[in-house]
Amino acid sequence: MTTSDSWIAFDTNIYIFGIREEPKFPACAELLQKIGALHLYIPRQIIRELQKNLQPNEVHELFGLFMRYPNRVKINWHPTAPALIEKFQELGCKFGDAVVAAHLEAEGVRTLISENRHFLTEIQGLPFRILNAATAMQELSRID
Repeated sequence: MTTSDSWIAFDTNIYIFGIREEPKFPACAELLQKIGALHLYIPRQIIRELQKNLQPNEVHELFGLFMRYPNRVKINWHPTAPALIEKFQELGCKFGDAVVAAHLEAEGVRTLISENRHFLTEIQGLPFRILNAATAMQELSRID
C-alpha cells in the first residue's frame, strides 16, 4: 500500500477477526473501520468463505459496511481462470488460497492483508505483497 488509492484485498481472517473484534488481532477491527479510506477488492472466494464461516448477522453487518462505500469496495463475483489457480497450487497454496491469489493476480491487486501464517511465511514467488494487519495499519498511518 504505497498510497490509499491502490487496490488492496483482505484475507477472510481479517474480516472474521475484525467483525468479532478478536482481542489477539485488534488491528483487524481497525482495518474494517478504515474501509472508507481504502480501495478494497473482494474476490468471490473471500465472499464464499465469509458466508461459510460467519453467522448471518455478521455477514449482514459486513455487507452493510461494504454498501456504504460503493466507490471504495469492489466485489468480483466471477470465477477466475483455472490455469491461474493451478499456478498458485504449484507454488504451494491450498486450493482456497490459490483461488484468492489467482483473483488478485488477474485484477492486478498488489497487496493482501492476512493473518494466515501459511501465506505470510511459507509461500514464495507471489505477485503481491502480504502484510499482517498491524503492519498494514502502520503503513496506513504514514499515509494519513
